Amino acid sequence: MLSEEYGTSRNTINHMVSRHKSKFSPAFEAKPILPAMSRKKTTEETTEKLLQENRELCHRLEQTHLKIESYEIMGDILQESYGIDLLKKSAAKQSLDLRNDTQE
Repeated sequence: MLSEEYGTSRNTINHMVSRHKSKFSPAFEAKPILPAMSRKKTTEETTEKLLQENRELCHRLEQTHLKIESYEIMGDILQESYGIDLLKKSAAKQSLDLRNDTQE
């Protein structure tokens, strides 16, 4: 123990430790005061990023609508010119060989 090693009482060592703690406590250290961050700048940056993303998404949506419209026009042309209906969903047909194999 420290009291035996240094020849002092336990109370004296406890008192010295408590004085040292209070003198060098991190709660009482002088800390530099930092200026407050500007929330307006962050908000403006965030708003600008969101507006840019919104513009990009609107552009992509418009392109998608144009693409769908072009597919519909191509489907109409195929229907009128060649009698092919792309929108008609037909079930997959089995070949005659496969039907004969499964019935046996």
